[in-house]
Amino acid sequence: MFKKKVKDSGIFDDLPVFQAHPSTQREEQKKSGRRAMLIPDKAATSNLSSGELVTNTGKQREQWLEIVYQSAHREAKQKEIASFLQDSYRVQKWWANSIALMYLKWREAPKSIAGTDKVLRASKTIEATSSRVFSILNSEKIYGPDFKRILKQVDSERLVISFADETRATITLQSHGVSSDVLVEHEFIVGKENVKQRTVFWSELLEQVASQVSR
Repeated sequence: MFKKKVKDSGIFDDLPVFQAHPSTQREEQKKSGRRAMLIPDKAATSNLSSGELVTNTGKQREQWLEIVYQSAHREAKQKEIASFLQDSYRVQKWWANSIALMYLKWREAPKSIAGTDKVLRASKTIEATSSRVFSILNSEKIYGPDFKRILKQVDSERLVISFADETRATITLQSHGVSSDVLVEHEFIVGKENVKQRTVFWSELLEQVASQVSR
């Protein structure tokens, strides 16, 4: 009879075993699926705070509105928008439906009347090229302490910025050679007093830009 061969122990077998570094597990983590999200025990809702959205989806309210609005689903219904968010951004079903409801609520709200508590519009023709005006408007310091961050930018054409009060402004530039038309659309402003304050803010800011380029 032959004896069962016993595997020789390696010279390193008596060393302590440590768990692999997290970097070696990256592939496995990627396969885990959607971003971890807290799923509330209630029906989907359009009333989502920016804090809830950032924690559970990684993006803020104005970012999700921008994503849906810029997509091919901007005029779609809730189910189609939710499916788009699930498929393209790996958003969990409850959150996808809630973001869809939030977008629909925003889309159906009136936005076309200047000076309402929904959208403020301000415009000015500035005697400078659009690239020159854009370079000034692209500076964060010009917007003061309420500035939050730049959400989107298209060189010499458009800027989308957010503020600490959860409002959003889109600045569009149209070039006319040596001059530029600047249109500001500031959304989600609540209350007439805030509209007045923002009206003054944009009027002064555009005057400041015009003065700066004329030096």
